[in-house]
Amino acid sequence: MIELRDVTVGYGGTRVSSGLDLVVPEGSVTMIVGPNGGGKSTALRTLARLLRPSSGAVLLDGADIRGMRTTELATRLGLLAQQSPVPEGIRVAELVARGRYPHQGPLRRWSRDDAAAVAEAMEITGVAELSAEPVDRLSGGQRQRVWIAMVLAQQTPLLLLDEPTTFLDLAHQLEVLELCRALAAERGRTVVAVVHDLAQAARFATHLIVMRQGAVVASGPPSEVVTPQLIRDVFGVEATVGIDADSGVPTVVALRTVRPGRPVVLGDDRA
Repeated sequence: MIELRDVTVGYGGTRVSSGLDLVVPEGSVTMIVGPNGGGKSTALRTLARLLRPSSGAVLLDGADIRGMRTTELATRLGLLAQQSPVPEGIRVAELVARGRYPHQGPLRRWSRDDAAAVAEAMEITGVAELSAEPVDRLSGGQRQRVWIAMVLAQQTPLLLLDEPTTFLDLAHQLEVLELCRALAAERGRTVVAVVHDLAQAARFATHLIVMRQGAVVASGPPSEVVTPQLIRDVFGVEATVGIDADSGVPTVVALRTVRPGRPVVLGDDRA
C-alpha cells in the first residue's frame, strides 16, 4: 500500500496541495480524476518521489520513501510519466529492456530472468511482434503500449501511470484501461492512474479518488463515489448516473454545464 499523509507540496513557490491525505489500497486499480489543475499529476509525482513535499510523508508499506535508495524504490515502484521522449533509433525490445536497469549492477549482468521478464512484458502488452521495430515509427497507441511494457519489465508490485490514455483514440484508450484491470485482477499488481475521462474511470477502476483544488473530495468504490451531485459539484456539469446491468459499474452521461458565471460550491444544490 502507498499513501500520502498530511502532505504539502507544489512547484517552486506555488503550493498545489496542503495537508493532503491519499491512500491507495493494495491490489486495486486506483484512478485519480478531477478537473484540470486539481492536483492529480502532482499527487502522482509525489507518490513516485519526483516531487519532494515540504511537509508530511509518502509511505510505501508503512516506510517513508525518503529513506529508500533509488535502486530499491525502482524495484518496488514503476512509473510511466507523461510523453516520455523516445531515444532516436531505439527498437521496441531495446526500450522494454531498459525496464530491467534497476535489477542490474556491477556484479549482476543480463540474465535469463531479465530476458524472460522482457519477453513476458511484451507479450502482456501485445507488442511482441513489434520487438524489432523502431519505436519512433509506431503509432501512438503502439508506442504507449511499449512504454507500459518497459514499466512492466521492472516487475514491480506497484505501477504509477500518469495520463496513460492521453492522445490515444478510443480503441487504444480501452486497450490500455483493460490492461490496467487485467494487471490487478490476474497478476496481483497495484495500479494507480491519472485519467481525465470520469466515465472510463468509473468503468475500469476498483477504487476512485476525486481531487479538486489540490484536495481529495471523495474516494472509494466508483459505485459509491460517482453521483450526479459529485459531478455537479466537482466538474460543474449536470449528468445522469446509472448502473450497467451486466457489470454493475456506474455509467455517466454528461448533459450540460452548470449556469455560466455561477461558481460551483461543494454541497450547493442551487447552481
